[in-house]
Amino acid sequence: MQTIKINTRIDQKGCIQLPREYRYTYGQKVKVVLQVSNENEHQFYRRMPGSARGILKIHMEDDEHLNDFNEYMK
Repeated sequence: MQTIKINTRIDQKGCIQLPREYRYTYGQKVKVVLQVSNENEHQFYRRMPGSARGILKIHMEDDEHLNDFNEYMK
């Protein structure tokens, strides 16, 4: 087993970009250990769809307000 130590970023899709010099590792099994810096501690995290499920409650079912959008739906 070979150890490679690099500094890189994780993109918005969750992919870790490897430098071209390590392209020989593409397709191989790896063990990943992440050490995340705290420099971006105050940034807001990107919410995932459905993350508020169970938090919001509908107090009244009302379809009348949907009539305002009829002309856009045609």
